[in-house]
Amino acid sequence: MLTELLIALQFLTVVRVRQDLPFSETALGRSGVFFPLIGLALGLIVWGIDIILRPFIPLPFLNVVIVFALAFFSRGLHLDGLADSADGLLGSQDRHRSLEIMKDSAIGTFGVLAVMAAVLLKLRALDLLTGSYRGSALLLSPMLGRWACVVMAYSSRPARAEGLGATFVRGVQFREFALASVFTLALVFASLEVLGLLVFLPLAALILCFTLYCNRRLGGATGDTLGALGEMVETATFCLLMVLEGTLSRG
Repeated sequence: MLTELLIALQFLTVVRVRQDLPFSETALGRSGVFFPLIGLALGLIVWGIDIILRPFIPLPFLNVVIVFALAFFSRGLHLDGLADSADGLLGSQDRHRSLEIMKDSAIGTFGVLAVMAAVLLKLRALDLLTGSYRGSALLLSPMLGRWACVVMAYSSRPARAEGLGATFVRGVQFREFALASVFTLALVFASLEVLGLLVFLPLAALILCFTLYCNRRLGGATGDTLGALGEMVETATFCLLMVLEGTLSRG
């Protein structure tokens, strides 16, 4: 299990543990159990940054630091997937052409717009998250984003025959999906109690819709679509908790 944890850590973050980790189908798939845990660790980092720096710098500037830290410590993996997926899915209606565009490292107009939208939505949500749900947003958003990748991988087949994304999709089995889901949902409801349903249900709908769309449009999932979904769920979690906090404060 330690090997799978290290694979998840090295795959999802800037941390480089060992060069000889076995990124095989079995090992990479089993590492999915630890994806939400790595997401929670990222959440703890940005939550700590928020706690430490909030007394010293203005909130809008601190929010920029937090959004940058999330991207940096996850090596921009999900933002890159979001950009490539936006270019591929919106740039062509042909499956093979879409996959070719997504494989291209260059970022097009749709990719730039998608990344800008994600960053701006996070920043604005954090600007408005000033109460008790701010900590929950910082802790839960990265975790839910990484969990979404496991759900999509389990619910899809590879859209390509090669690549780490295809290896991960083939490797994730029910065990990884179930354990990752139990861990994630337990923390969501421990943090938000019954109000967690107001966050979980819209996110579940987003995951289901995007997964079905990619399966129909591309014939399955790629590493880019996994990252795109993770980024969308992370962003949506910030926004949902911002709405929840605002609604409760007005009530």
